[in-house]
Amino acid sequence: MYVIKRSGERQEFDPEKTRLAIMRSGVPTDEADDVLDRLQGQLYDGITTEEVYRRVRALLAADSKTRFGLKKAIMNLGPEGHHFETFIGLLFQEMGHKVKVREVVQGRCVQHELDVLAENAEHRYMVECKFHNSLGIKCTIQTALYTYGRFLDLQEKLKLSKPWLVTNTRFSSEVVHYGECVGMGLLSWRYPEEAGLEMLVERHRLYPVTILELRRGDIRTLLDNNIVLVKDLLCQQERVLSLLPRQNAERLIAQAKSLFV
Repeated sequence: MYVIKRSGERQEFDPEKTRLAIMRSGVPTDEADDVLDRLQGQLYDGITTEEVYRRVRALLAADSKTRFGLKKAIMNLGPEGHHFETFIGLLFQEMGHKVKVREVVQGRCVQHELDVLAENAEHRYMVECKFHNSLGIKCTIQTALYTYGRFLDLQEKLKLSKPWLVTNTRFSSEVVHYGECVGMGLLSWRYPEEAGLEMLVERHRLYPVTILELRRGDIRTLLDNNIVLVKDLLCQQERVLSLLPRQNAERLIAQAKSLFV
C-alpha cells in the first residue's frame, strides 16, 4: 500500500516509521501500538501523509494528541516569522542565555536586525531564524551563506563566538555539510539527531500556545499580546480571561494544565 507525500511522491507505507513518529512525540509504547493497530483498518492505497497524520491524531488520547501536534503547532506561530523568533529566543533563554530579540545593530559595514542575540557567561551568538509556513520545505544553502555573511560583518563588532541557524522544518544536506565545515550552530526538526528542535521543546516543556485547541482568532489575540508559550498562559490566567471569551479561556487553561501534570 502506498501513501502520497506532500511533495507528491508515492512511498510505500511503513508501519514502523509511523509507530516511531508517534512515540517521538512522547506517546507511551503501548498507546502507540494500539493506535497503529486501529489505524491499519482506516488506511487505503493513495492516502496522503496529511490524512494519515489527521487520523493518527484523532486516535490519540487528549494529552498525547496535543504533543503529537507539536510540529504543526510551531508552524501555526506564522504566517510571519516574528512569533517564531520570539519562541526561539525563549528557548535559548530557557537553556541559560540572556537574549534580545529583533535587535538592530551596526556591523562593520552595514546595519543588521538580528532575530536573536543570545549570550551566556562564555559565549555570545547571533541566531538567524528561518521560518517556513508550509511543511516539506527545506532550509537551503543560500540561507546558510547569507547567515554566515552577516556573522562575518558582525563578529568583531559584537565579539560573537559563532552564528546559529534555526528553522522549524529541516536543512538540506548542503546546509548540514556547510554548517559543520564553518562551525555554524544548526538547529532544526530532528537535527542534531539527539537534540533537535522537537526534543529541546519537549525536554524543557516549552510548548507554544498553538499546541492547544484554539480558534484562529484566539491564537492571534494571544500571540499579539505576547503570550507565546503555554507556560505564559498559565502564569497569566487572569490576563487570558480578560483577553478571550471566558468559556474559551477556561477551556484553554484546563488544556494547558493537563500538559504539566
